[in-house]
Amino acid sequence: MDLFDWMFIVSGFIFFVSMISAILLMARNKMKTVKIFGPILAVLMLPIIVVLINYIVFNKDLRFVIFTVLILIYLLAESLLDMVFKYDFRSKPSTHVPYIIVEWAAAFSFLFGTIRLDTTMGWIIAIFFWTFIVALVYYIIKRRKNKET
Repeated sequence: MDLFDWMFIVSGFIFFVSMISAILLMARNKMKTVKIFGPILAVLMLPIIVVLINYIVFNKDLRFVIFTVLILIYLLAESLLDMVFKYDFRSKPSTHVPYIIVEWAAAFSFLFGTIRLDTTMGWIIAIFFWTFIVALVYYIIKRRKNKET
């Protein structure tokens, strides 16, 4: 593994920790604190762009280029819709569903990309991935309970 592979793996850690933290804060209605993670994900584009350029220049396996492009598409969509255009895309299914698809594509890209780079790190990222899913389930349950009361 080289420096760029490590940048990919560390970006995966940052991605999942940010996503898990944001979801748990949303479940607790700490919406002002959730806004911290938007800039973190925006800054995360920089190492991903560097990794993508490296993977293209040095003819890395096409799967890694695709993984990195999917991650970059998600980070761009998140940053543009939330911070630049300030568009409430989560309120309408017609805009939220495509966003969810891109978000999951990024999550799976980090998971499968890391597993292919290093099995041990892949399993660690897998723990974060499953924690992300548990946090989402917790958020959905919490939101449904709040609607009932």
